[in-house]
Formats: sequence, structure tokens, C-alpha cells
Amino acid sequence: MIFIEGAVLLILIVLLSHILPLATNVNRLVIVDAVGVFVILSGIFSFVIIDVWLKTVYILSAVVVLYLALLVRDIAANQRLLGIQSEEFMESNIMLGLSFQSQGLLDLAFEKFRKCNLDSSMKDVIYNLGLDYERKRMINKAISVYEYIVEKDSSFRDLESRIPKLKEAIGIEVIPGGKVRKDTKILMVDDLEIRPTVGRYEITRQIGQGAMGIVYEATDPKINRRVAIKTIRFSDEFEETKVQEVKNRFFREAEIAGRLSHPSIVAIYDVGEDYDLTYLAMEYLEGKDLRPYCTKGRLKPLRTVLFIISEVAFALDHAHNKGVIHRDIKPGNIMLLKSGKVKVTDFGIAKAVSSTSTKSGVVLGTPNYMSPEQINGGEIDGRSDLFSLGVVMYEMLSGELPFYGRNITNLLYQITQERHAPIKEKNPKVPKVCEQIINKALEKDPDTRFQSGMEMAVYLRAVIKKIDEARQRRDDTTREMRP
Repeated sequence: MIFIEGAVLLILIVLLSHILPLATNVNRLVIVDAVGVFVILSGIFSFVIIDVWLKTVYILSAVVVLYLALLVRDIAANQRLLGIQSEEFMESNIMLGLSFQSQGLLDLAFEKFRKCNLDSSMKDVIYNLGLDYERKRMINKAISVYEYIVEKDSSFRDLESRIPKLKEAIGIEVIPGGKVRKDTKILMVDDLEIRPTVGRYEITRQIGQGAMGIVYEATDPKINRRVAIKTIRFSDEFEETKVQEVKNRFFREAEIAGRLSHPSIVAIYDVGEDYDLTYLAMEYLEGKDLRPYCTKGRLKPLRTVLFIISEVAFALDHAHNKGVIHRDIKPGNIMLLKSGKVKVTDFGIAKAVSSTSTKSGVVLGTPNYMSPEQINGGEIDGRSDLFSLGVVMYEMLSGELPFYGRNITNLLYQITQERHAPIKEKNPKVPKVCEQIINKALEKDPDTRFQSGMEMAVYLRAVIKKIDEARQRRDDTTREMRP
């Protein structure tokens, strides 16, 4: 009996050990069930027909043990495979996320990182992503990234203090109509030790602000050069349907202005977009614009004023010969450097926006310095800039504007129709020849003004020469009178 049971058990074990590993889990269960039924029926048959009692329980137990052994083996193998696949999946997501991050696609990077286990190394990766959001001025998203880490580890690095500082620093401005306007300033939080970037440029500090943007000191990390970055958010000023048109025009004008090469024109290095900001990278200037020197009590000496205006006239002549009209000559766009040099800024910006109304229906510009033809919407050429330069000269010698109105309508009427007050009424010390130069520059008819910047500059330099000669004669006389 033992021999028969052993033989049956051996045959079944050999057969099943070859068949079961090749079958699926479902098929294995069917095979084991079929073998069990076969063994039980065989036991009944042998007992009833040939009066032999087979101990089928041992055979069935051996079959079940074999089945369970194979099942455990497969489960262990699957667990190892899943572990390998999970590691490969995480590594794949990390690599993709880092690739997206290096390309500036921070949202896609965060999406990939979220699919990974948030272990200590992953926290470091996501923390660095938050820093990149900060550099790109996307503070709300930086906070979201940090809070994702804090959900698992509230004491990670400096997040307990960093998140509140970022939330406190976010600025939101409400404009008429109840709409929320994004703060046009780039967020600077000194104690967080993260410098925001615009394009590839690392922002250091704000150095100026005008109607059409904010100017920052920045560094170009590629060549370690200090630059000035002018940032403009056109979406805040123009209707959505006009924004792309204005941007395209701005890029065209900036490209043209970037070709200008003159000692008295600020050099333009780069232009581009960074998320919601359009930016212009320019030569960094150490000095001040002319606005402080246009008020009584702070006026520059006559010779200095004539030198500044002549330098601007030379610069405008160069630009006009290249087909570039400034359209927004004013004290704020003329820099007097510490070295004594003069630089004209913002070529191209005024033209880019001058023909497009803002959301409030106002055409951007500086009315006090506009020429009559500019106000009337007619064709303009370089002589329009010379009219504006005449206004600047008048203001620098008197501390007052030549045209003044109680409101914008009255001001525009004064510029287009009324003659300016003689400058000697404002400052009797102004020489007659300077008054004549101003009067010619401020003629309503462009044909009776100076016809080129060179012509105006020549007159100004002639006056400077007379001043220098008179000073030299006076110095010579003083020396002769000494004992």
C-alpha cells in the first residue's frame, strides 16, 4: 500500500512540478482542484472496486503544499519586481523633473516630483524647486511647494520661518473697478538670501521707476557684468487684445535702438520676456537723471547746461540719421554720470506704446515735453525730439516749464497754440543767445526749428566756446593785475 501511495505521490509531484510553474495563477488553481478531485475519486474507486484503502489525505496535502510553495515563490518574485520597477519609476520621475526644472518648466517638474516618495533627498530636491519659484518671482507657487514639504516634515530646514516671511512680503494692489492688479515690483526679501531673476539676470536692487516700468540693478552671471534691467508688465496697462501687438512693436523698436552706437546713448544688450514681464537689459549707469537739476535752487551752471543739451543734441542727430526717433525726450530720460558724461536712455520704448491706448483710454507719454505735431497726431520726425530738448533746456535754465496748464486739455492747447513765456522773465541771467536758441527749438512749425540735432549742437558749442574764451580772458586779466 505504501508503495502504491508513494508511486502515485511521486508521479503527481513530478507532473505538477513541471506543469504548475508554466501555468497562470488561475490555471494552477484549476489544475490543483482537478488533481484533488481525481485523487479523491481514485481513492473511492480503489476502496469500492478492489477493496484497497488509499491514504489520499497525504497525497492531497503534498499537492496543496506544492501549490502554496509555488504561490509564495511567485509573490516574493513579484515583490522584488515591483520594488525594482518602483525604484525605476521614481528615478525616471526625478530625472524628468530635474530636466523640466533646468528648462524653467517648474510646474511640470513639481508634477513629476510629487509622484516620488518624500524621503530626505526628495525634500532637498523639492526645496530647491521652491527656491527656483522664488527666483522667478512666483511666490505663491513657492509657498505651495514649501507647504507640500511641511505636511510631512514641519521642521525641514528654514520653512517654519521662510513661509511666513514670503506670505508677509507678497504685495497685491487693488485698482479701480475692484480688480486685483499684480504688484509690478519684483519681490526682494533680503534675509531670505535669494536673488530673484529676470531672464538670466540676477536682480540686486531697484534703482528707478517710471510710468512705463521699473529699473533694477542686476548682474549678468554669464560674463559677471553689472547691467540695468528695465521691466515692463504690458498686461497691466493695455487691453488683452492689444498686449501682443505692443510687445511685438516693442521688440522691433528695441532691436533697432540696440544698433545705435554713440557715446551719449545708453547701450542696449538684450531684450526678452520672462513669464509676465518684458525686460530690457542695458548699460549700467552711475549717476542721476536731470530731474533734480530742473528745480529752482538746484540749477546747474550755464556752461554745464549747454554742454548737457549739446551732448543730447549730438546723440539725437546720430539716432535720427539711423532712422530712430526718441519721442520721449525729458529730464528723466537723460542721465548725468558721475564722470560728467551724458547718456540718453529709453530709445524705442515711446514709439512702441505711443499709438496704443491704455485700459483707461489714455495714450502713454509725457505731455509737458511733447511737440505740437506729436500732440496733434501728425507725422513726426527728428525735429519733434529737438522741440522736446528745447523744453528741457528751458527748464534747466529757469526751473520752470515753458508751458503750463490747469488741466491736460489746457496744457495741450498751450503747447499747440500759445507762445511760451520768454525765459528771461523766469531767469534774467540767461544770455540773449541762449534765449534765441530756446525760441528756435520751441517753434510750433517744425520747418522753422533747428533742422537737425547737429545744427542745434553747433550753436550750443559756439556759445560754450564764447563762455570759455571770456573765462580765459578774465583769468588772463586777473593774472596780469597781480603784483
